[in-house]
This record gives sequence, C-alpha cells and structure tokens, in this order.
Amino acid sequence: MKRYPLPDLLKGFAVFLIIPVHILEKFIDYAGRESAFGKVLLILGGPVAVPVFMMVMGYFIASSKKSLLQNILRGVLIFGLGILLNLGLNFHLLHNIWHDGWKLDPFQAIFGVDIFFLAGISIILLSVLKTVKKGQQWITLIFILFISGATSYFNEILLVTDRNYILPFIGGDYSWSYFPVFPWLTYPLIGFLFQKKETVLKEFIQRHLTLSFAILFSVFVLVVLFSEFGIQTTINLSDYYHHGLFFILWTLGVVILWVTLIRFVDLHFGDAPPIVFLKWLGQNITVFYIIQWLIIGNIATAIYQTQELSKFALWVIPIFLATLGLTLLKVKTLLVFRIRQVRSKFY
Repeated sequence: MKRYPLPDLLKGFAVFLIIPVHILEKFIDYAGRESAFGKVLLILGGPVAVPVFMMVMGYFIASSKKSLLQNILRGVLIFGLGILLNLGLNFHLLHNIWHDGWKLDPFQAIFGVDIFFLAGISIILLSVLKTVKKGQQWITLIFILFISGATSYFNEILLVTDRNYILPFIGGDYSWSYFPVFPWLTYPLIGFLFQKKETVLKEFIQRHLTLSFAILFSVFVLVVLFSEFGIQTTINLSDYYHHGLFFILWTLGVVILWVTLIRFVDLHFGDAPPIVFLKWLGQNITVFYIIQWLIIGNIATAIYQTQELSKFALWVIPIFLATLGLTLLKVKTLLVFRIRQVRSKFY
C-alpha cells in the first residue's frame, strides 16, 4: 500500500502526544493538571491532535477507491472496535462496579463516545456523501457550516437524561461524550472537502505565491489575536469536547499553520531518525492507540487523579516504552503472518 509521508508525520505527532495527555488527565491530581506544564500539555494535545487526525481521515475517505459497501462495513467494524476498546480499557473499573459494588453507571464507561465511534460514524456518513454526484462539494460545505454552527443548540436540546446512551453519540453536554458528531464531524468533512479542492488550491498557490504568503500571515495574526479564547477552550475539557463555531475556525487556523510547518520539516528533515520514527508511529496509530488505552485505562481505576506532577515522568516513560514494545511486537507478528501468506501462494 502506498504511503504518504506528510499525513503519516501529522498522525505521528498526534499519537506521540496521546500518552502524556491521557496520563495527565487520568493520573495527575488537580494541582498538576492546573499547573503551567499541565496546561501546555493540553494545548499541545488539542488542535494538532484529534482535529488533524480526523481531517486526514476525511481526506483519505474522499480519495478512497473502495466501494460504498466496503466503506460502510469498515465504518461498522471501527464502531464495534470502539465498544471492545471501551470494555478493555475499563475492565478494572467494570470489575469493581459489578463485583465490588462501586456506585457508578457501567454503561457510561461502555458507551463513552471516544474517537473510534466518531471515526466509524464519519466513515459511514462520508462514504454515503461520496455517492452524491451533483453538488457534492456544496453539500459538504453546507454540512460543515450546519454542524459547526448548530452544535451549541444541539448541546442544549439533546441533554435529556443521564440514562440516555444514544444521543451522546450525536451531541449534548454528556460527561461521557468526548467526540460526538456535533461538532467533531466537522473535521473529517473539512478533510473531505480539501481533497476535492486540493488541485485548485495548489494551482492558486503556485500562481499567486505572494498573495498566498499574505493569506498565511493573516491566518497567523488571527490565530495569535484569538489565542486566549482558543487556549482557554482547549484546556477546559468540557468546552473542548463540545466546542462551537468560533473554536473550529481558530482550530482551522492553527491546523493550516501546523501543516505548513510540518510540510517544511518533512521536506528538509524527512530522513532524520526522529522524523522517520514519528512517521512509523503515524503508520501504526491504531495499534498504538489501542495498546496505550488498555494500559492507562486499567491503571487509572486504581489511582485516578491522585498522582503528583513530580511523578509524571515515572508514569509516562515506562508506559510509552511498553506501548511501543507491544506495538512493535504486533507489527512484526502481522508482517510474519503476511509473509507466510505470500509464500503459501507459491509453494
């Protein structure tokens, strides 16, 4: 399968920040999370992490040659994987609820709307959108504006009861709804639309280089001017998970600057060992993500938000190395299996 260095590098940077951010959120006490270090970490894990990953996913859905049925089945599979992951990362918690009588709702853990659910739903919806032959790009733009603009409204009307486990996938300020359709579907839709307009945009940049630099500089100025709003939204996790149109616009500005920077890094330092390593992480993002959550999630049940910030590195380093080692083992095992399959066709 053909690899694309820039998307791999973007995903690699995103997944590299996952373990530190998750450990901060799940292990570290209030003082540590509210420290300058904690806030900086949340900022780094904000606009350039999940939004970038979802845009990249939307881009490749738009360019995919797979049939509608194949993409729908893939979306359903990823959605189901989300349920299995929730069961796995919350195994310790669910055991304590059902066997030790902890007074917590197990279904909030099982159906917590994490990124796999968003990815599965996005793949299905965007695959259906691909079948529209007339006005596809305008429809995509309308969906982007509608979802980003109506999120605040849907957050209010969809918050019905703490016992509802369907609506949190769509929206609403549910505490266990981390990546609902409103507003997070906006990002794969943006990636989808970008793929459709990529050739036009590249031609515009080549023909109007000075104007393009002026636009990029304007984006930088606007991002800086509204950075206080963007940063405050990012570090307030409830606001981050259920943000509205203005944060989406700010995030889009950050992503434009970030992709420009990463493209420069890849062009000039693409063969440097750290960059090659990050690309490898991006190629294996799904395996890495699952493994780190299985480790962090089950440990978190025992020490949830009780650790001082001074112990942060003592958790991050061994968990990162364990996740990396298990990912390498998984990739190697899969490679050996594929080699045996190929050999079996010739012998």
